[in-house]
Amino acid sequence: MTEDQGTRPKEKPLGSQQQETRDPIPPQLADESRWYSEHTALLVSTTKWAFLGAGAGICVGLGTRGFLWSLSASGNYVQALAKGAFSPYWLLPLALPLCVWLIRTFAPEARGHGTEAVITAVHQRSGKINWKVAPVKLLATVITLAFGGSVGKEGPAAQIGASITSLFADLLRLSDEDRRRLVICGISAGFAAVFGTPISGAIFGIEVLYLGRLDYTVLFPSLLAGIVGHLVCGVHAPFPVLQEAFSNIGQMKMILVTLFAGVVFGLVALMLIESMRGLEKLLRPFKEHPYLVALAGGLFLAALYSIAGARYSGLGVETIEGTLTGTLRIVSAAFILKIVATSVTLETGGSGGIITPIFFVGATSGAALAHLLGLPQPLLAAFGFVALLAAGANTPVAAAIMGIELLPHTEGVYAALAAGTAFLIVGHRSVYASQKLGLSKSAGLEVTLGGTIGEMDRTRVRVRKGSLTERLHNFGKDRQAPPRE
Repeated sequence: MTEDQGTRPKEKPLGSQQQETRDPIPPQLADESRWYSEHTALLVSTTKWAFLGAGAGICVGLGTRGFLWSLSASGNYVQALAKGAFSPYWLLPLALPLCVWLIRTFAPEARGHGTEAVITAVHQRSGKINWKVAPVKLLATVITLAFGGSVGKEGPAAQIGASITSLFADLLRLSDEDRRRLVICGISAGFAAVFGTPISGAIFGIEVLYLGRLDYTVLFPSLLAGIVGHLVCGVHAPFPVLQEAFSNIGQMKMILVTLFAGVVFGLVALMLIESMRGLEKLLRPFKEHPYLVALAGGLFLAALYSIAGARYSGLGVETIEGTLTGTLRIVSAAFILKIVATSVTLETGGSGGIITPIFFVGATSGAALAHLLGLPQPLLAAFGFVALLAAGANTPVAAAIMGIELLPHTEGVYAALAAGTAFLIVGHRSVYASQKLGLSKSAGLEVTLGGTIGEMDRTRVRVRKGSLTERLHNFGKDRQAPPRE
């Protein structure tokens, strides 16, 4: 026997090799080593983020509570100042330039509906935010809403949360990654506290950063921060608890109605987004004259409210609640008037959030659709405020959870379906231009991922070669082409 033969390992019979391939030995739990090291690290990390998340929730909840108190007090003061002699919105031509001056002077990043600055800070600066943003944003929003600007209150709450947690990160000397996570917790706590919906508000704070992505590394502390912030702030959901509204509608018909409504709400969200974008482009040549733009915006809003009614000014929570309960019948064009009022307020210098106007547009467009289809108004109004949130902000998961949190079980399930449909129909657009693209909404489209929605153009969204969409396009071209001689 040669040396080579002696060292060569014995070959297994063919049958045994096949048997080993067919029946692999499963791993044994006893073979795992150092499992305790992994779980020790998990325990340390969970404890650390439990303290950070709860601390963020307490501070942001208190900050949001103070902001909401100042909002209510300022509204009452302005009403008392007017003494019924005139409507406060006639002072918007003065209020909007004042907001522009405050923001340009002390915190330029607080411009607009505020959440944009927070998203940009998370993506570009690991969540680092100037501490001046929170008080400036709070004051500018209080002025805008007190005099009738059509904005929401969640933008300042998000910036309050982000500013407080960014300051804490500086004091604790956290790493950039930990700062980013803590700031996201602050955003979630702000949304949860101001919405009055702890779970969907917390998820919204995570989901709004990306189109099509959820950062699971911050899921636990954000949920904890959202729940604690909600309890500390003490705000209840801004919408009434609704009763079952479709007991006489068959399940198959209900599914078809929900899908159709989702398509309509996706198109309404697209109208809102494009209205804001179109007005911003229209005003771009006048950006060197911001105070004149604000003055013109205030005059336009005052004229609009005097003609259409004051219900389109401010938050409009009473209109939302009346539409959802069916106690208030509004004109079919109410959602269009609110879109105009919100776009003008935000693009001409007003400060505030965009989500409450989204709820208004959703509820009133749902009511208009219900009258058109002969269905109960509360049903489609409820679908509308959930679906518009999903489509306008690209947050279908948070919107679906909000529907289940606020609505009866069956109605919440169908509202979630409407939200998912509207999310697809609106396309790769959002009221938040700083939102990053994380997926393509259709297999028939090639979308350049990683950039922001504000950078989107025709070169970033293309029809995928070989897709059914391309075949349909080519079929249409072939049908239109003149016959060859």
